[in-house]
Amino acid sequence: MLGVIPPPSQVQKYAVNCSWFQETFGECSEGADDETVRRYARAYIMMLLGTQLFVDKSGNRIHIRWIPYVAKLEEMGTYS
Repeated sequence: MLGVIPPPSQVQKYAVNCSWFQETFGECSEGADDETVRRYARAYIMMLLGTQLFVDKSGNRIHIRWIPYVAKLEEMGTYS
């Protein structure tokens, strides 16, 4: 879904450090193919969900519970 798995040092229980998301998906390269753009979009949406809308108690981790919600970008418009 994101095309990369975070290293164990960046995972705590069921959450991934925000710094890993920022370092890995901070900027999508110009001319990236459609699938790469989708991966960056999924990561960006997960960052929004985990850091702005539903903040983890620590404030610096993103829970993996959001993965199923961003897996199919084309279906996101049907969510309530």
